[in-house]
Amino acid sequence: MARAPKPCRTRAKLTTAQKAERRNKLDALTGAIDNAKEAYAQEAIDIAQTHGRSLKWTRSQLFLRSHLSQRGRGVNSWNGFIKAKLREENEDCERGDRIKLTQFIADNKDELLEAYSRLTFAQRHAYNAEVLEARAQKRHIARANPKAKHHDINATFIGMDHEWMALCARTGIEGFYVGVRGNIEDLSEPKIFFTQKAEKFVKEVLHVEPRHLGLKLEAFVVSGLDENTMITRQRPLNKLISDCRTIIQEELESIALKKNIKKAVKMNYINYERSIVEHCGVALVGWPLPGPVCNPSKVGGRAEVQKLLSALQREHHHSESCHWVVLTDEELVQRMTENRARHARGEAVYVARKKRKVTSAEHKSNTTIDTDTEDSSDDTSTSDE
Repeated sequence: MARAPKPCRTRAKLTTAQKAERRNKLDALTGAIDNAKEAYAQEAIDIAQTHGRSLKWTRSQLFLRSHLSQRGRGVNSWNGFIKAKLREENEDCERGDRIKLTQFIADNKDELLEAYSRLTFAQRHAYNAEVLEARAQKRHIARANPKAKHHDINATFIGMDHEWMALCARTGIEGFYVGVRGNIEDLSEPKIFFTQKAEKFVKEVLHVEPRHLGLKLEAFVVSGLDENTMITRQRPLNKLISDCRTIIQEELESIALKKNIKKAVKMNYINYERSIVEHCGVALVGWPLPGPVCNPSKVGGRAEVQKLLSALQREHHHSESCHWVVLTDEELVQRMTENRARHARGEAVYVARKKRKVTSAEHKSNTTIDTDTEDSSDDTSTSDE
C-alpha cells in the first residue's frame, strides 16, 4: 500500500521590513554577546594587573579559559598573497565586472603557484601582517564597545602610573603626561600624571593647575580647534626669504653628494650659470617666477617670496615643484652653448667678477682676486640686505 505524501507546508514570504528586523535582532544579539565577552575579558585583565596575578591564572579562576577565550584563526600567507593579487587585478574594474576569487584562482593557478614559491620569508610575513591588520580594523568597526574601551584605558594608565613611579624611584627622573579623549563620543576623563617637580613647574612657570591643563587640552582636541585653527599672524618677510635660501642650499648640498662632489658647494646667485650649473652639472628647475634664478631677496614682495617657498616645499614629483636635478652630458653641453649665445647677445649671463682694490703695500705684486669666493661673498652681502 502506497504511503500518502505528507502535506507540503508553505510559509509566507518575508517582506523586506521583516528581513531587516530579523537581521537587526541577530546583529543586536551578536553585539551584546561580544560586548559581554570583551567586558569580562577586560575585567580579568584589570584584576590581574591590580593584584599582581598572571592573566592565565585569573581567567582560570573566573572560568573564562574555555568559554570566553578569543583565539583568532591562524594566518595563511597563501590566502594573503591570493587576496593581494586579486585586489590588484580588480583595481580598475567596476563592481559588476570584478573577477571572482574562485575564477581567478582557476584561470591563473600555475602562475600564482610559481610566483608564491619565489616569495621570501619577509614577503610572506608582510602578507600575513596585511591580513592581521585587516582583521583588526574590521573587528574594531563591527564591535565598538565603549565600556570595554573605558576599561582598557583605565587599566593602561594604571599600569603607566605604576611604571612611572617605579622609574622615578629608581632613577630620580622627573616629568608628566596628559592623555585626553579624541572625540566627543568618547566618555573617558582626562588622565594626568605629574612628578613633584613637574607639578611645581606647571604651577609656577606656566601658571596653570595640572588638572586645568588636561581640561584645556581636551577642550582643544574635542572642539576640533587642532584641525580648524588658522594662524592669522603672518611670518616676517625676512624669515620667508631665509627659509627659501635654506631649502635651496640644503638641496644643493644633497645633490652634490649624489654626484660625489666632495668639495663644499655654496649657492652662488650672481654667477649661478657659471659657478653652479656649468661647474657642478646641476640645475634648479621649476623656478616659479619670471626671469632667471636669483636671490630670494630680489624676487619681489611677500607674494612672490611665498610663491617661491611653496614651490620649494612641494614634493619633487609635483608638476609645480622647484628642485635640483642632475644634468646629463648632452644637457650640460646644450646649456653651456645657450649660455654663451645669450651672453653674446648682451644678456648678463656671466657677471664680471669684482676686483680687489690694490693697496700700496701690494702695488708691486699688482695682484687681483678673481675667484668664485668673491662672488660668494658679494652674494652673501647682498642676501643680508
